[in-house]
Amino acid sequence: MKDSQIKLAASEVNLWFGSKHVLKNVQVDFEKNKVTALIGPSGCGKSTLLRCFNRMHDLSPDARIEGRFLLDGKSIYDADFPVTQVRKRIGMVFQKPNPFPKSIYENINYGLRINNVQKEQRAQIVENALKESFIWEEVKDDLLRPATRLSGGQQQRLCIARAVALRPEVILMDEPCSALDPISTLKIEELIVKLKE
Repeated sequence: MKDSQIKLAASEVNLWFGSKHVLKNVQVDFEKNKVTALIGPSGCGKSTLLRCFNRMHDLSPDARIEGRFLLDGKSIYDADFPVTQVRKRIGMVFQKPNPFPKSIYENINYGLRINNVQKEQRAQIVENALKESFIWEEVKDDLLRPATRLSGGQQQRLCIARAVALRPEVILMDEPCSALDPISTLKIEELIVKLKE
């Protein structure tokens, strides 16, 4: 495979939490504009690997990482690649919904605001993201309601909307549909296929 087709890569990755060796010599490439699934038994390190790509282990005092994580051939752990820039380019949706303790609107607007998206564009981006995540019809009349009052499935769709709003180059999803009903799951799968284009 040509390097120009590789968007994200892990090379010779090892990770320890304290003395526990969790990831061992991981080597994997992810192509541009492709949906790739990591499959393996529970506890084998899939979520841990995804979190490495989003630099979620930076604040874990007992985590030690060796190897390289590359985005477009550049190491995301280099000093001149700030974590805020990494997370802007690599979005993340977790298995368990984690809405901010803010309004539905502000859950999406917050990322737009801190990334300097023009104020007059934000309302439309928020609406589009909520529509793409199939939650707009349920929340459009109550956008100032606290996101934490939504159902679990609604919270997860809001978190997906939050991730897609900034149009990151890569979206990592850790079992994003596990809290959703079959109809919502199908819609999110359709969104994933649309986003890869």
